[in-house]
Amino acid sequence: MKKIYLIPILALLLGCTNEAEKEKLNLRIDNLEADLNEIKFENDSLKKELQLLESRNPVVFTPDIDSLDNPETFIVESLERNQQLIPQKSVLGGTMRFVDTEILNERFIWAAYEDGHIAGEAIFIYKLNEADSIDFKLISEIRD
Repeated sequence: MKKIYLIPILALLLGCTNEAEKEKLNLRIDNLEADLNEIKFENDSLKKELQLLESRNPVVFTPDIDSLDNPETFIVESLERNQQLIPQKSVLGGTMRFVDTEILNERFIWAAYEDGHIAGEAIFIYKLNEADSIDFKLISEIRD
């Protein structure tokens, strides 16, 4: 007699376990689908960025700058060493620094800067001076 009661109880427990497992599996599938959608979005964004980068024309430098070894790196590193060119002062103990740059053409460079609290962007005109270093002059700034 006890076995007759035990069989339905055991079946009920196994049924509940299967439902719980199905619920866990469905939740895992939902999480994986969300992750997949996020990866697809990121992939699409990266494809667009790559197309944009590939569509840009390379910078043609003036002969004096073109004579330097790796002029792009020389210009960017020269700007990064001149933190005093950043048109905003740091706040709350931060230190202003250039975080991104792009040489626009043979005369202008764009730079983003921040100190961890405030940020902005600027365009500088640059030229090679007689001491074979780069002089920069602020042309425009955008504060965030």
